[in-house]
Amino acid sequence: MIPRRSLALLPLTASAVAQTAFPSRPLTLIVPFAAGGNVDTVARIAAAMLARNLGQSVVVENAPGAGGTIGTERAARAAPDGHTLLLGVESPLAIAPSVMPAAVRYNPEADFTPLAMLASLPLVLMARPDLPARDLAGLIDLAKRTADPLTYGTSGIGTSLHLWAETLAQRAELKLEHVPYRIAAQIAQDVLAGRLDLAVLTVTSAAPLVRDGRARGLAVSSAREHSSLPGVPPASNHPAFVGTGMLAWQGVLAPARTPPGIADRLMTALDALHADPEFPRQLELVGMTPWRLTPEEFARLVAEDSARYAAVARAAKIRIE
Repeated sequence: MIPRRSLALLPLTASAVAQTAFPSRPLTLIVPFAAGGNVDTVARIAAAMLARNLGQSVVVENAPGAGGTIGTERAARAAPDGHTLLLGVESPLAIAPSVMPAAVRYNPEADFTPLAMLASLPLVLMARPDLPARDLAGLIDLAKRTADPLTYGTSGIGTSLHLWAETLAQRAELKLEHVPYRIAAQIAQDVLAGRLDLAVLTVTSAAPLVRDGRARGLAVSSAREHSSLPGVPPASNHPAFVGTGMLAWQGVLAPARTPPGIADRLMTALDALHADPEFPRQLELVGMTPWRLTPEEFARLVAEDSARYAAVARAAKIRIE
């Protein structure tokens, strides 16, 4: 007969064995957006190197829809055994809960264990080449002198691009009219053709247009200039926009209740990516900036961004039912 004390220890022993054997099969990295974009690119770079670190293949699974909430919910409901992970971004984790609450059936803070931040991407406020404003000071002056609001395009209502523009508008009481697009390439075309006054794009989309003079970069959302857009200042350099920095970001999370030993193994393997010169090199080739945060810092970022985006959305009455 097995002693009662030994019986009590059996579940712990089984759990320890499972954690020691991790990973026991290929991992799935859920990307809550379609293949081909910035988020998918980061996921595929990270998956290939993570597979090498763990000794198991990592399969990228695209699960787009509803602003990233479908794939994010799928990851939240996955078995917490470390074999299903989420490539998390700010839209479904920090924005959707306040902007489109009906579509969110997960709690970004309670249903996930942040493992590692991977990369960030600043946004760019870009103007048509003939707009009579060469910087943010000129834009503020122009907006005050113009009866009609200036138009600006983004890739959709309630995106980080939309909310950053609304942040700038609220700070300086700018008269701006949002024009949401479904295809980002069309935004750039309409700015270049003069059909839009402004656009908010990611730096990867805006940099080629600004560098060759087809459009004018007014500001970036990061705390410092971006290497691909020298001379385009951070918006926070202007007194009216101090504290308005925002970044699009990509990090890896596991479902909540993932055993600590497995979470630690994943954190170590993911953190090793940043120590490998090949990882930042590959990110920088596609215009991304490597961003290394501890899991605690990552969790704090989600909470702080959630509060900030919610305040902007509430003031601008941005809500998708």
